[in-house]
Amino acid sequence: MAEPMHPSSYEKMAGFCRDHLGELKSTPLTIVDLGSCDYNGSYRALFAHPPWRYIGADLQPGANVDLVLRDPYHWRELKSDSVDVLVSGQTFEHTEFFWETALEIARVLKPGGLCCIIAPASGPEHRFPLDCWRIFADGFRAIARYADLEVLYARTQWEELPQYDSESNKWHESILIARKRTDAPHRRWRQRAAAALHRWLRPLPRKVESLIQVFYSTNGAHSEEASIVAGVEQGDWENVVITLPVGAAAAPLRIDFMRTFDLVDISELRVMTPAREYFSATTSRDFDRITVAGDAKRAPHPDFLRLQISGADPQLFLPVLNVGADEHPLQVRLRVRVHSRTDANPS
Repeated sequence: MAEPMHPSSYEKMAGFCRDHLGELKSTPLTIVDLGSCDYNGSYRALFAHPPWRYIGADLQPGANVDLVLRDPYHWRELKSDSVDVLVSGQTFEHTEFFWETALEIARVLKPGGLCCIIAPASGPEHRFPLDCWRIFADGFRAIARYADLEVLYARTQWEELPQYDSESNKWHESILIARKRTDAPHRRWRQRAAAALHRWLRPLPRKVESLIQVFYSTNGAHSEEASIVAGVEQGDWENVVITLPVGAAAAPLRIDFMRTFDLVDISELRVMTPAREYFSATTSRDFDRITVAGDAKRAPHPDFLRLQISGADPQLFLPVLNVGADEHPLQVRLRVRVHSRTDANPS
């Protein structure tokens, strides 16, 4: 859910802790860090001080994760009005439906409880595994209004601050500090009923979307700039066509899978143009020509390529294909299924 920590983000959160919680050091507080997985730093050192109770929450187990949320937009693991402080950094930009997240934040906060959310307003695309949004101060104010939170502070750091390097400054992070209103109980009940009715009338997509990223190359080096991404719903067999730019080389093509379950099945993989087929794999022997790398390994199956996924970066490398100066764009065509060993029919 979250990405590596930037020094500017950490110091913004430290400022929130100092200015808004400094006088509560002796008060028992439940503090939830949304998107807490520690890939390269976390906020734990700011908040894990008794009598405060720090809970790192994320969608998957990992370092600094105390609570795994099964549903990103309906946190059954957290009761309503149970959290004193909720913090989150480097998470909202990766969240598809962040307005639903805001409703959950408002639900779990106690009346008078605080939230502090930090997200970039600029910077390059950086999937983790998605990269959906950049948020300005006005955007954060709008999010707070949508969730009926009182805005205490909202600002975007547009200036280049000398204490940070270019890697931190380029994100120009926005920060929101907001408070849950101390309304009468009957109004809070109406708000919860309205949120539940909203989920029922306008449900979110039933299935999660996995991503398939195809990298093209002339020399074996791969970069985000030379790649195309497509989505595939999890659970069932899907046909996916990924069209590369005209002139894209295949020396070699690399295919990554992101936001997956623990199994990816491929029954057909072709690289072609309308005029010619350059690669075709439909049998076990055909799939042996594909190199499996990264956080994936082959799992035995008599009919197709089954990948067992162990991490965030499973990769396939196709043989080098001599596509020449074909005037038509290459297409990568897959019949693929992303699923789990716990599915009812995994065969």
